Amino acid sequence: MTLQERNRPRPQPGVPSHRDRATGWASTHRVHLGMPHLAFSGLSEAWLLKELGHRHWIQLARMAEYDFPDFYDEAGHTVYAAFRSVRIEGARFDLAKENDTLVIRSSLFRLSRTQVQSEHRLSIGGALLGVVRMVSVFVHRNGQTSNRSVVRVEIQGLPPVSEASKPDLANGGVDGTLWTWDEGAIVAADHRPQLFFPCPSQDFNGAGFLYFANVPAFVDRAEWNVDPDFARNAITRWRSVAYHANIDPGEAISIELVDFERDDLMWRHRCRVTRATDGKHMADVLSVRSRVEVAGSRRVAARQEVGCADRPDC
Repeated sequence: MTLQERNRPRPQPGVPSHRDRATGWASTHRVHLGMPHLAFSGLSEAWLLKELGHRHWIQLARMAEYDFPDFYDEAGHTVYAAFRSVRIEGARFDLAKENDTLVIRSSLFRLSRTQVQSEHRLSIGGALLGVVRMVSVFVHRNGQTSNRSVVRVEIQGLPPVSEASKPDLANGGVDGTLWTWDEGAIVAADHRPQLFFPCPSQDFNGAGFLYFANVPAFVDRAEWNVDPDFARNAITRWRSVAYHANIDPGEAISIELVDFERDDLMWRHRCRVTRATDGKHMADVLSVRSRVEVAGSRRVAARQEVGCADRPDC
């Protein structure tokens, strides 16, 4: 018996197969918020992306009818889900505070033979905090240990692709058409590229890759270096990240920030992330960031705001 066969649970009488639900897989997860989940001005985006990446990975296992996510290709290579794109929409992370219960409603869909998308709707007390969409591809290292050897692969055993479920993020989410203001109105602010050295013990994951969630975190550090007065209380309202390549431990990344629109309360910018050693294009990050008034106590009880104190789904 192979490891994947041992990993696959036995069918239970009366329980429909995940395969029968080819249009998607849904789940609800609740998190009681404390210091690990919060940042200076609200919900921690870095924690959130790591958590949603984990939920995405766990749901992939469930969609494949595995007890845990342990994927291999036909040649026996370990297979990982590498994120191709992430988009945060309508974010109100500043509403989150200590002891809130964050509700994460997730769904998973196949886009193609190698791509899967998850959608995560976030709420506290019935108030929507935002929607996060993530597209992953299955990859493995092509017989080497370097992250430059990663190639895309197909995994057997997943439900068939549902054409009706394909969303608009299938093309990566960063195509130059998302922002419609006149290019001629761009603020003249091509900032000097900034160099960062990711730390293996902090910025890489257990698979040895620069963790996808840390790419926008480095962008926030670049923003902080340009304007710490704004960045001190800034929070993400919208963000779209397209991932193209990775690095090995010991390599540096370069981030070039270009302003699109900026005032005292809002900053829209594009960041191009490259591998410093050879200039390889690693990621594009489009961000809409806004300044919130203060950190600390931010809102009245959301459960009272929406009148759902007795509702179990809040």
